[in-house]
Amino acid sequence: MGSPNPGRRPTTPFLLSQLIEAARWMGALAVLTLHVNNMFVNQADIMSAPHAAPAYLWWFFTGVEMGHQAVVGFFVLSGWLVGGGALDGIAEERGFLRDYFIHRAARIYVVLIPTLFLTLALDSLGRVFFADSGVYDWPTFQGHFSATLFFAGFLNLQSLVFPHFGTNGPLWSLACEFWYYVAFPLLVLPFARNYTFGLRFGGFALGFALAAALSAPGNWFPFGFAIWSIGAFATRAPRPLIRSRWLSLGLLAVVVVIIRLAVRGPLLEAHPSMSLVADLSTALFFANLLLAFRDAPQQGFLALRWKRHAPLADFSFSLYAIHMPVVILARAAVGHFLGRDWAVQLATGANYAMALAVSATALACAYGFSRVTEARTGAARRALRRLLDRFIAAETAPERMTAPLPLPVKTGRGPG
Repeated sequence: MGSPNPGRRPTTPFLLSQLIEAARWMGALAVLTLHVNNMFVNQADIMSAPHAAPAYLWWFFTGVEMGHQAVVGFFVLSGWLVGGGALDGIAEERGFLRDYFIHRAARIYVVLIPTLFLTLALDSLGRVFFADSGVYDWPTFQGHFSATLFFAGFLNLQSLVFPHFGTNGPLWSLACEFWYYVAFPLLVLPFARNYTFGLRFGGFALGFALAAALSAPGNWFPFGFAIWSIGAFATRAPRPLIRSRWLSLGLLAVVVVIIRLAVRGPLLEAHPSMSLVADLSTALFFANLLLAFRDAPQQGFLALRWKRHAPLADFSFSLYAIHMPVVILARAAVGHFLGRDWAVQLATGANYAMALAVSATALACAYGFSRVTEARTGAARRALRRLLDRFIAAETAPERMTAPLPLPVKTGRGPG
């Protein structure tokens, strides 16, 4: 899931800002390597045969739970930055809704619209040139290439009301986040005393209706909203529960390691609720870590001072959004040229090399894609604001034209 960056607040402490940037790009990389591993590396014998140390590290860091916990982290970050910004607007008693929705719409759609067209293009190429690979006929993709699903993606309804379009399954988390962006400020609007009573409680009713309508049985939307809200409301906490940054970081690492090793296989099948407990634990410990870095002195932590965190984070949204159709196209090409069974054989050095090459290709594609999409977010916001201003001006113009003309002011003596 990918987590869209709403922009850093000017008052964000330096090390907290760096932590957020590092978490964004490392989370996106974890999701990428998870999907690449699933496509090209079969480690079925990892527990039954001896392997070199790098193979065990690969197994650990590319597991399903590592990628999923990265998405949980995205949700917490999104709540912290976006939901926290809405709560700031309410606390400061200023009108925030107009700019809030302009920022959110621009941020999402400047990437989402090109992503859908890129998914259409890459999937079409793969289905034409690599049809013999059988990849696009897998059950997980059957029925996913219709025009209805393509246009449903523009409304961010994938995996909530409709299946996802094409091979781009990871967009499910973007749909959830988009509707959290919409529903959250409406749900907390009754506390915004600078707005009228009707707007505040009408907005709340609309937000509640949206959240209820999208919380279908079995989908992740309501639980994800709780995770997202943890990040939002954490910004209002006066202090972290655990003040030490090192202890907070260490405890989060321990929790993630336990989740990676325990929440899988037969144990997870026997106790499905373990997954929810794991997600909630990650969210709470990560939120505490953000608070610890918010309140602590801005010294130490040399690793967070690396200058590449921000540049890498700047295309993490694009990487999350487009990596899957790129990876699937590569998998189909491998099936076409090397045979259907090559990618599912027990992993050899060639499989790991292919996985690294595909990962590098996806990173390069995402960077290039971001230069014409994600990097233009500011321009998109300004254009959307101008468009909205012109629309409002056009709507109010007839009122000005029909208003009574002012009476002339006498500047001299009249006749009598």
